[in-house]
Amino acid sequence: MKRGLSRLLVRRILAAALILAFLSMASALPARAATLSDIAGRPDQAVIERVVAKGFMKGYPDGTFRPNAPVTRAEFVVALARSAGLDPVPSPAKTLKDLPTSNYAAPLVYAAIAKGWVSGYPDGTFHPTANITREESMAVVAQRMGFEIRGMATHVVLDKVAGSDDLSEWAKTAAAACVQEGMVADVTKPTSAITRAQTAAYFPAILDYKAPATQSMILSTTTSTYDSGLLTFLIPIFEKSNHVKVKIISVGTGQAITTGRKGDADVLLVHARAQEDQFMADGFGLFRDDVMYNDFIIVGPASDPAKIKGMTNATAAFTKLAASGSTFISRGDNSGTNTKELDIWKSAGITPAGKPWYLSAGQGMGEVLMMTDQKQAYTLTDRATYLAYQQGGKINLPILVQGSQGLLNPYGLMPINPAKYPTVKVDLAVRFADFMTGLPGQELIKSFGVEQYGQTLFFPDSTEWKATRSLDIVLPSGKTIAYRLNDVRKFPVTTIKVYPQNNQSLTPVSYGGVQLIDILKVISPDLAAAQRLTVIATATDGSHVTLDYNDIYNTSTGTKITVVYLKGGATLSTNDGFMALMTTNGTFLVNTVKYIYRLEISK
Repeated sequence: MKRGLSRLLVRRILAAALILAFLSMASALPARAATLSDIAGRPDQAVIERVVAKGFMKGYPDGTFRPNAPVTRAEFVVALARSAGLDPVPSPAKTLKDLPTSNYAAPLVYAAIAKGWVSGYPDGTFHPTANITREESMAVVAQRMGFEIRGMATHVVLDKVAGSDDLSEWAKTAAAACVQEGMVADVTKPTSAITRAQTAAYFPAILDYKAPATQSMILSTTTSTYDSGLLTFLIPIFEKSNHVKVKIISVGTGQAITTGRKGDADVLLVHARAQEDQFMADGFGLFRDDVMYNDFIIVGPASDPAKIKGMTNATAAFTKLAASGSTFISRGDNSGTNTKELDIWKSAGITPAGKPWYLSAGQGMGEVLMMTDQKQAYTLTDRATYLAYQQGGKINLPILVQGSQGLLNPYGLMPINPAKYPTVKVDLAVRFADFMTGLPGQELIKSFGVEQYGQTLFFPDSTEWKATRSLDIVLPSGKTIAYRLNDVRKFPVTTIKVYPQNNQSLTPVSYGGVQLIDILKVISPDLAAAQRLTVIATATDGSHVTLDYNDIYNTSTGTKITVVYLKGGATLSTNDGFMALMTTNGTFLVNTVKYIYRLEISK
C-alpha cells in the first residue's frame, strides 16, 4: 500500500512539474494572435492572426496589435524578410551610416539589400525609422516577389483601380505589378504611410501566390525591329511582366500589313505611314499610335563612284546615283524602307525599274545589306539595322548620305480590330501597345543601343513621351524655374472657350488653365515693365512660337495666352499634351503649341 501511495505521489509531482513548465513556456512566447485585444471583430482579424502566428509581425507587450499605427522602413523590410525565410546577414561587407549591425533590424535589412529588394539612399543612409509609404511598400513587394516591372502595361492595369492618379511616376510600374498579381486591390493614398494592418494584408497574397497561366499573341513587324535586336531586347521584358509568349513574324511592312488584313496577327509594328493610314481607314486597326522613329541613310562602297558622300539631300543623291550608273540594290519587298526608296525615286523624276544598274532583291534589310557589301553597291537602309550589321562585323560599308529631314523613319503600332476578326487577342495587343507607348517602354526604347553602339538606335515618339509634365521657364538672367503640373494648378483657373477648327457652327470647347501673364508676374514682377519682352515657346516635338510683349500683356492685340491643362473640366489627355500653350482671341484659336515644355524669356 505504501508502494502504491508512493507511485501516486510521484505521478502528481510529475504532473505538477509539467503544468509549471508549460505555463513558463507560454509566458515566454510573444503574445498570440488570439490575445491581441484591438483586432477582435475586425474584417481582417483572421489575416492578422495568421501573420502573427507565422512570426512575420508581432503584437505589443500590452496585448495589442495597433493595426492603424504606421510602419517604418526597417519594420516593413524585416517582415518581408521573415516571410521569405532569409538568412540574416550579421556582418555585411558594407554598412549604412544609420544602420549599425547592433540594430535589431540590421541583419535582415542587410539580407534584403543583398537580394536587391531595397537599397540605401545616395548619402549612404537607410532611414530605418522613417515611415514607409504605400507606394514605396509596393515597390519593395514587387522586388521581393521577383516581378518584372519594366514591361508593365501601366494604363491597362491602373486605370481600373482607385488611387492611381495620385501615384508618383516612379512608382507606377511596381504598383501596376502589385495590382495585376493580386498583391493589392487598390492603390489609394499611395504617398501616405502604410499601416500595420495594410502591411499584414500583403502576406496572404504573398504566401498563396501562383503565377497566372501563360497566354500567347502574334506580333507582325518589319524586319528592322528584329534585325536591329530591338525586339530581342524588349519582348522578353514584356513577356515576363504580362505572362505572355509573343510569336514574332518579321517581314517587310507591306507583308506585315497584309498579315494583319488577313487576321493572322494580333498587333502590327510597322513603318510606312501611308499604308498604315489606309489600314486604319479600311477598319482593320483598332487604333494607331506613334511609337518611335529613327532615320534612313544611304550606304555604299568606300570608293563612292557616284560621288555622293557628304550630301544631305536624298533626292539629289539618287539623281547622281542614276546618272553614274552605279549599282543600287532595292529591297523590292513593299516594306517601309522600299516604300521610302520608291518615294525618293519618284521625287527625283526617275523610274529605276528595268535599268541595268537597279537590282530588286525581294529580301529583308539584313540580307540586302550583305548583298550590297558583296557587290560594292549602294542601298537605302534604316540606321538601326545598319549599325547592328556594321558593328557586328557582317558588312563594311560607310554611311554616305544622312541628315535629311525627308529621311526620318517613324514607326506606328496598330492592334487588329476585333470587329473584323473577333478571335484576335485584343486584350494582349492593347497591353503591348500600352507597354510600347508608355513611359517605361519608351525609356527602354531610348536606352537600346547606347551601351553596344554608343548611340540610341530608336528615338521615343509616343504621345505620352512627348506630353509635358513640367514647364521650364528660362529668365533673361539665365536662371531656370521649373513648374510642374501640380505647381500650375495652384494658380487661379482661367476658363477659355474655343470653337473647334474656329467653326462657329460647332459647340465651343471649354479649356482651363493659367494665363501666362499671371505666371510671369509671380516669377518676376519687373518683367511687366520691360516693354520689349519676347518669349520663345518650345514643345517636345520641336515646334515653337515666338510671342512679343503685346501678345503676352494683351495691350493691343486682344489676345489671351494661357497655359492650358484642363479640357471640359478634366485633365488634358496625353494626345492633347497634358499642358499646352493656347493663344486665343475671344472664342477663336490663334495658335496652339502642344507638348509645351520650355519658355525662354528675353528683353
